[in-house]
Amino acid sequence: MTTAMLILYAVGCYLLFKYRIIPPRPFPIAIAIAIGGLAVGTIVVTWLLVAPMSGHAVTQQFVVQLVPYVKGQVLKIHAKPGQLLKRGDLLLEIDPATYQYTVNQNESQLNAAKETVNQARAALQVAGANVVKARAGLSQATAADSQAKAAVVNAQANLTKAKASDDLARTEEQIALNLQKTDPGAISVLKVTQAKQKCAESAAAVKQAEAGVAEANAAEQQAHAGLGVAQSAEQQADAAQREAAFALKVAEANVPTIQAQLDDSRFNLNQCKMLAPADGYVFDWVVQEGSMLVPYTVAAAGVFVNAEETNVIASFPQNYLMNVEPGDEVEMIFDPYPGRLFRGKVDFIIPVTGEGEFLPNKQIPYAAKIGSFGMLAVKISLSDEDKQTKIPMGAGGTVAIYTKYVKPIQIFSRVTLRMKKWMLYVTPSVSKP
Repeated sequence: MTTAMLILYAVGCYLLFKYRIIPPRPFPIAIAIAIGGLAVGTIVVTWLLVAPMSGHAVTQQFVVQLVPYVKGQVLKIHAKPGQLLKRGDLLLEIDPATYQYTVNQNESQLNAAKETVNQARAALQVAGANVVKARAGLSQATAADSQAKAAVVNAQANLTKAKASDDLARTEEQIALNLQKTDPGAISVLKVTQAKQKCAESAAAVKQAEAGVAEANAAEQQAHAGLGVAQSAEQQADAAQREAAFALKVAEANVPTIQAQLDDSRFNLNQCKMLAPADGYVFDWVVQEGSMLVPYTVAAAGVFVNAEETNVIASFPQNYLMNVEPGDEVEMIFDPYPGRLFRGKVDFIIPVTGEGEFLPNKQIPYAAKIGSFGMLAVKISLSDEDKQTKIPMGAGGTVAIYTKYVKPIQIFSRVTLRMKKWMLYVTPSVSKP
């Protein structure tokens, strides 16, 4: 485009001087050359800063190393290299026998643990029932002890009453005997006999009351012993209930542990089937059926290319990017698609370059080797319409970024890019990395 402008300007000057519209003298010729150079130079500089172009562009896709999560022997390879796959499609299978055995073992252990929990829960219920029974027995024993103590008090009261009656009867008997001795006519024999009989009856009542007291004391001691037995039974029942509750907690705590082991073993079993992590294809397999796989990055089974998203990376001189901002319009052409124009937007300018990275090592960097080519990369996303086209990874092309400034000058980039897209039929764009 610059050459075309220079040729047009030169032809115009030639016609002006040829037909002597401007005298062909050294001074006008020098002025014409200076004006032409200044004008074209200004247009070119403005063009490069408001609509920069780059032939250093490449399509980029993510690549995944197919590293197994579990080790084992390859049972079968399902995906062929280069075959387009959907996310979740089966790639290969690892022999699952060992992991299936572990799953079966953990399932049996989980069932046994759950049965232990059921037994411990039933034992806790029995222990609770025993506690209720023991407390009821303690309540009965306490009531019996209270009744026995009340019976002792009642028996002692009866004994006191009997002794008082006996003392009164003895006194009456003695008075009757004394009267009989001093004056036999003062009292009848019947009265004396009645007094003696009453004294004998009161003495018998005292003995009976004493026996009742002894019996009440014995009953109190027996009730007190029963109360001690009931208290001991309650304590034993409480201890048994606490032991059963602890056993239940231990059994219940064992279930999640075994469940986690079962989940882990099931996860390992599922990992025996390697699935496609995204839409894409396997670039190449480095294993065959019967090969042994281990979960190490250095021993990847193959390489998977993620074809869900294709981005474009283009490099520009750093000064060309002074006006470029995320969201700026981008037009692109790619070598595999001559005559076709792709569109997109600037995602962001990658603000770093490996030329500024110094790895820590024991060697001092050579000052003469320090420097930069003055290039920065720009990440570009394709438009939704162009994303439907499966552009191969690593396809080269040319991109033009249209900034928000001096839009009339951007016509040069638009025309140049459209010329290049048709030239791809004849001459591919070759850019040196």
